[in-house]
Amino acid sequence: MSRFTPGPWLVKEENGSYGVFSNDALLAITLSDDIQDKDAEKANAHLMATAPRLLEVIEEIKEHLDNNMIVTEEGLKINDSHLRESMIDAILRAEGHRL
Repeated sequence: MSRFTPGPWLVKEENGSYGVFSNDALLAITLSDDIQDKDAEKANAHLMATAPRLLEVIEEIKEHLDNNMIVTEEGLKINDSHLRESMIDAILRAEGHRL
């Protein structure tokens, strides 16, 4: 899969619909099952527009956790392997490598 359009992505309302844009390029238009549910359309658009930033954050967290364990304030070490697996899965899905 090729790289996605870099962020930031923005939400704009045009003609009663919500679109996700990068600069002036339209990336997506959100529609809901219920044509009257504009709140869901707006929320979906904002979630999609946040995707590039969420991917950046999760990649940064993964980088910090690589080969480390989480240590609590009490000095307890928590195995983060499940967290790492979940982050890797999310990254691969975001990059189109997994369905």
